[in-house]
Amino acid sequence: MKIKILAFAALLLGLQACDEIPEDEYLLIEGGSQGYQGTGHRVFLEEFTGVKCNNCPAANQKAKNLQAIYGKENLILIGIHAGNLATTDAEHPKAFNTPEGTELFNFFQLFGVPVGFVNRLDYDENKMIKGEGDWAGVVATELERQPVAEINLVEDSYNAGTMELTVSGNVSATGTLPDNIKVCLYLTENDIVSAQTLGDKSVNPNYVHDHVFRGSFSGTYGKTIDLSSGSASFTESITLPSDAVKANCEVIAFIYDADNYQILQSNFIEI
Repeated sequence: MKIKILAFAALLLGLQACDEIPEDEYLLIEGGSQGYQGTGHRVFLEEFTGVKCNNCPAANQKAKNLQAIYGKENLILIGIHAGNLATTDAEHPKAFNTPEGTELFNFFQLFGVPVGFVNRLDYDENKMIKGEGDWAGVVATELERQPVAEINLVEDSYNAGTMELTVSGNVSATGTLPDNIKVCLYLTENDIVSAQTLGDKSVNPNYVHDHVFRGSFSGTYGKTIDLSSGSASFTESITLPSDAVKANCEVIAFIYDADNYQILQSNFIEI
C-alpha cells in the first residue's frame, strides 16, 4: 500500500507544472486516507476563496480530494473568504469575510482567488502564493518532512449563553526550531448552507461551505511562544459568531517562524 502511495505522490510531483489534474486521479489510491502513513508532519492548506468566485468551487473540491487521499489528520484545510469576490449582494446574503482574513489577504498582497498557501512556504523567495494546480505536488513533498514539533489541543469549556469557547494546548519540540516562534489558533466551521457562484456562473443558493474561517482566538498573527525549554502551554478563548453552530466547528492550532511565516506544525480538534 505504501509503495502505491509514494508512486502516486511522485506522479503528482511530475504533474505539478500542469494547470489541471483530473479530479478522479486524486482518488486512485486503494483504500484512500486509511492507507496513508504520514511522518507526523502535518500540512496546513490555506485556501483563499469567495462566494462570488466561479472558479472557487472547483479549487475547493481539489483541496477536499487531496484531503481524502492523505486524511484530515495529515492535511488540514481552511477556507479564507477575502477580497472583492467575498462580499454580499442580493444573490449572496452571506460572504464569510472576517477582519483577520482581509488582513491576511492584504498583507500578503493577494490579487484574486482561488489561491492558497501550503504551510506558508517560500515567503523568502516571493513564491508563497500557490495556484490550485500546484497544491498536489507541494502537499506531497511537504508531507515527507520530519516533524520538528507536536501540538496537543483540548477544549476546556464552552458557555452556551455567551458562546465563549476556551481551549488549551501544549507545544513540544521534537527537532530543531527557530528562535522566533508564534502560536496561532483559528476557528473554522463546516456544513454552512449558503449561496455560491458556480463554474458556469450560476448561483447555487444551497451550496455547502466547509472549513470556513470564522475568526482567530489571538489575532491574525497569534502570540509569541517560548520553546527554549522544549515545551510550552497556552490557553485562549474566542466568542463564536452569533450564527455559528458549535457542533460544526473546529479549532486549528499552528506554530510558525515569525521571521518568514513558514508553518512548522499544526493540529486541530473538533468541538
